[in-house]
Amino acid sequence: MPNIISTFSDISEKYTTVICDLWGCLHDGVKSFPRALKALEDFKESNGKVILVTNAPRPIANVQYQIETLGIKKTYYDMLLTSGELTSNFISKICEKKLRVYHIGGKRHHSIYKDMIHEKKISIDIENISESDLIVCTEPFDPSRDQLSDYENMFKIGIDKQLTFLCANPDLVVDVGEKREMCAGAIASMYEKMGGKVIYFGKPHNNVYQEVYSFLSKFNKLKAESILCIGDGLNTDIKGANNEKLDSLLVVGGLLKKIHIIEKNNNTIIDERRLNQTIENNGVHVDYAIKFFQ
Repeated sequence: MPNIISTFSDISEKYTTVICDLWGCLHDGVKSFPRALKALEDFKESNGKVILVTNAPRPIANVQYQIETLGIKKTYYDMLLTSGELTSNFISKICEKKLRVYHIGGKRHHSIYKDMIHEKKISIDIENISESDLIVCTEPFDPSRDQLSDYENMFKIGIDKQLTFLCANPDLVVDVGEKREMCAGAIASMYEKMGGKVIYFGKPHNNVYQEVYSFLSKFNKLKAESILCIGDGLNTDIKGANNEKLDSLLVVGGLLKKIHIIEKNNNTIIDERRLNQTIENNGVHVDYAIKFFQ
């Protein structure tokens, strides 16, 4: 049973560092949330460290530009890390020879290959999986329309060829404004269930937290009890916190809002009974829950 809090300031004095998600906590892909940014600003003013960690399948520079257009400036955080950056770094390390990559996702996400394309270390293919050395998924081909069944036949080919699948975004779904779309994590899960090998980059997997710990070690001795993970994803943000034995704050007004935020006596409140059941069903532990991060 999580402790329900009204504002982050109710518990912020217990922590020196927050690992905070972006989408659903600080913005919805269309606009940022001023109260959430004020909460981070206040925390930083009290000498807290703010680490923004997102499963966005793009390099840090691209995401930084995007969130700045939403008003999330560098003054609000100390470090930004993306799953796309981790994916890019991994591909760069294995590019000893030219790789033929079957890319699942939009061309806009080819940014994860950075200079590899210009250095001719990699070629991108979105047509012929049978001629590829590697599968990289950043999102569905059409996030708003695709069904998992659309990928079954091509995955049979990939599995027969024993192609490794790199998932640059472990999220299953995302809400863009009021619209819900499928993410790369759902496709990767299907490939894995069919017998394929998948490497995930981002929450809840340890690779992203190791990068955070490396950054924090430059300032103070790491103390797990002084780090709080904030996010709206039970199977990413919260599960990641559980895996790392870190405290967690669930933002219910993100992915869970349609079912778990209700109207009562002209107020919007968390449906605690339903939330507790959802948490139990997902097999995770949540320390704190808040309606919206503020």
